Amino acid sequence: MRPDKATVFCLIALFLPGVPARAQADASKAGVIAAQAPEAEVVHDGHPTLSTAIGPVGYQPLSGNERWNLYLRNAFWSPGVFFRAAGPALGAQLNNEPPAWGQGAEGYSKRFANRFGRFALKETFEAAGAAALGHEVRYVRSKRTGFLPRAAHALSANFVTYDRNGRRAPHVARVGSAFAAEFTGNLWMPAGYGDASTALRGVGMELGVSSGFNLIREFAPELKRIFTRK
Repeated sequence: MRPDKATVFCLIALFLPGVPARAQADASKAGVIAAQAPEAEVVHDGHPTLSTAIGPVGYQPLSGNERWNLYLRNAFWSPGVFFRAAGPALGAQLNNEPPAWGQGAEGYSKRFANRFGRFALKETFEAAGAAALGHEVRYVRSKRTGFLPRAAHALSANFVTYDRNGRRAPHVARVGSAFAAEFTGNLWMPAGYGDASTALRGVGMELGVSSGFNLIREFAPELKRIFTRK
């Protein structure tokens, strides 16, 4: 696959996750679950990159339609998607990696498409896997006080999530999707940049960026007060 077709590949992936529809029946049966872990709070926020989108009273799993809509926003339409692709693409441009893609607008567009395509694949694999397992994909803000406990909660959110009953569970869909997306993305890389070390470096980059976004989500109320203070 040619590198400039990475975006086309990720658009094709849009049609892969039919699994979220399957989860709709399970979610409707589950209803509102009050057994949510006491150290976490599910909060309401309309912006998918800042927090979750359900109320704080009890835990309610996503329906199939909600999973589908959230997937589309997270993978293609939210501003965070472009920032997560533009930043790593700029770093690769400055380091001229891979050299075969050259410099200038054409080189940057290929690097941007590469990161955008990998991120879209990661969201696709995660959405399908989480729906099959009945796992939460939204960020759940901590109820604890203090910077360190809340920061630890944010950093662990890539590895721990909630099942359809509100119980904590390993976030296998998120971690597994990061590996699957990076190794799949190697298919369109030029020679010398499609090996396991490139994929593993991409996994570390993806989980690191995701952790940074989780910190922003966790401390969004405080950040909002700081930036809106007159």
